[in-house]
Parts: sequence; C-alpha cells; structure tokens
Amino acid sequence: MKQALARKVQELKPAGQIEGVRVGTITEVIDGQPLVDFPGNTQGPLPARYTRSIEIQILQQAASSHSEVLLVFENNDPERPIIIDIIHSFLDEITEAPPMELQVDEANDVKVDGKRITFDAKEQSELRCGKSSIILTRAGKVIIRGAYLLNRSSGVNRIKGGSVQIN
Repeated sequence: MKQALARKVQELKPAGQIEGVRVGTITEVIDGQPLVDFPGNTQGPLPARYTRSIEIQILQQAASSHSEVLLVFENNDPERPIIIDIIHSFLDEITEAPPMELQVDEANDVKVDGKRITFDAKEQSELRCGKSSIILTRAGKVIIRGAYLLNRSSGVNRIKGGSVQIN
C-alpha cells in the first residue's frame, strides 16, 4: 500500500524537480554572484541565491577551497538553487592552515628533532605569556616572573646556590 502511494506521488510530481536539501559546491563567484554545481545537475554551474547570514567573503573563500554547501531549491526547481549554509569541517581548518614558519639567522638557532626542541640565542632568550615571563641570559641568569608562581614536585624539591635568600 505504501509503495503504491509513493509511486503515485512520483507520477504526480513534475519531472526534474528536486525535493529536500542537497550538498553541492560553489564553483566560482562572479561579481558577487555564486555559481553552484551539485550531483545530478546536467546544465553546469548555476547562479545561486544565498541567505543573509552568509557573507560574500565567505562564499569567495568557499569557492577557492571548493567547500561543500547545503542547497535547497525554490519551488523544487533545479535551476533555482539557494545556498543555505556552508559545510564546515574542523579537519578542513587544520589542513588549510598555513604552515608555521620559523625564521632563524643561523642553521643552529632552532632545532626540532621530534624528541627535543632546542632554542639557541647569543644574548638572551625570553618566553612571554600575559603577565608571566621566563628570561635566560648569556651570563647564566634565569629570571622567572609572574603574578602567581607555583613550584610543585612529587619527589625532592631542592634549592641550591651560593646563598639562598627568601624575601
């Protein structure tokens, strides 16, 4: 009974209509007009409208990276696509991120071998984050500054020096 009803609905539906949401891609953006393509489209890229929540810059980025978009069709007409959203994947964000570059003056300034990272500086190395910093000087000084310092050890916590001053 259900199959017969489904066949009857298919017969009543005009040929070439698209119901529901489809996944497609933005092929390019020309003068602010996105062109989309989707599986089953035989006419090539079609001009598409888009919702107000999508900015043209995002559409241009999606076109350059061939991102997938969600499409609906006005009156189920395959020639009248509307972009309702861009499909985003965190994996795409990671793979599209520009590679990190380290600038060094000499080949031995920064070493990364997978087990240890060594930074060499001729005068001073400084690591900063907000109100905290760690400074290593050529003279052998280690200066640790911060709004709150915590020194914790599960084993022996030693303080050695020629002299030790507290406050």
